[in-house]
Amino acid sequence: MTKTEKTVALYVAASIAGAIALALLQAVAGGVLARALDLSEESVWRGLGVARFALFKLGLFFAVFGVLWFVLRGESVSRRVGVGLLATAVLGWIAKELVFEDRALAALYVLLGLAATLASAFEEWRRWAAAGVLGLVVAATALASQGDSLVEGRNFFAAIVVGVLFCAPAIAWVTATGEAVERAGTALDR
Repeated sequence: MTKTEKTVALYVAASIAGAIALALLQAVAGGVLARALDLSEESVWRGLGVARFALFKLGLFFAVFGVLWFVLRGESVSRRVGVGLLATAVLGWIAKELVFEDRALAALYVLLGLAATLASAFEEWRRWAAAGVLGLVVAATALASQGDSLVEGRNFFAAIVVGVLFCAPAIAWVTATGEAVERAGTALDR
């Protein structure tokens, strides 16, 4: 197995693992929302476009951005941000027009892609902090785009739960996958 084949296999595995982890976190967040707010779990996730086939949809997002950050490692911040914004726009368009024909999912892809692009501009612990803050921003924006007022207490709490348990981990996973795959590849080469 060549180094490139090994790297691609590791990225596919990381994308699947990320999608499974995020689907589990989605279930936990949905349970919290259902119990604490007496909110329909389905209504929150359907509005974000990840109610059905969540593993495939999330895996696609992780695979696209994981490979993108791998290809761009070592590039300047401005180039990474530019390519990340372009990839975000293309992925959002594909989700809306071609693959899923789902506006809510396209909006979520765009928001997560923008956040991952911005978070990738940071290094070390700042990247994790940026992922956390941007996760809250993505969740609040996604819920507000559904017409939910964040001034209302239950919507505000829902934005925090979705931001902390779903969006922030998705952003952190995307920005950390490249380094994890490199380390795993190096360990396998030994």
